[in-house]
Amino acid sequence: MEYLVGNCYSDFINLREGQTFSFDGEKAQIVILRKNLDEDLINIIKNNEIFFQIFVKEEIVFILVKIKDLKWIDMPYVTNLTNYPALPNDVKGYECEIILADPLSGKLHVKRFENFSIGLSKALFWATCKQIRTPIKDFQRKINKVHACFSSDEMATLSLGKH
Repeated sequence: MEYLVGNCYSDFINLREGQTFSFDGEKAQIVILRKNLDEDLINIIKNNEIFFQIFVKEEIVFILVKIKDLKWIDMPYVTNLTNYPALPNDVKGYECEIILADPLSGKLHVKRFENFSIGLSKALFWATCKQIRTPIKDFQRKINKVHACFSSDEMATLSLGKH
């Protein structure tokens, strides 16, 4: 679906804040849902460089995002793909759409596109291929276990794709 900034979408209506990462094998999407958005946060996400990293623990892939002075955000990723993803080329990494929306109204405030580094894209490719070959059992328990042991900042310190 093609989303337009300023419009409201039921896709983003949720009872709570949070963030999700999805990957269709060719492109990625990060959706960040925040209530009571102010212009400062909107401008930070809209206009600043975004750093991406990847952390793998307990077979779970965590995509990490850092924007300016905001804290690291981590998003677990467990593939639902049944076919292997497209191998990223050596010129540019996977494209990622970043969306900031209000979970109460569904209003889209920011939509932008960035590319993952080639190294991060290849790490995501291989991690996704491994998950396809060996599907993860009891993934929510594993996600909870990793979150109990590591903060987002600790994951970033130990992850691939340092800036």
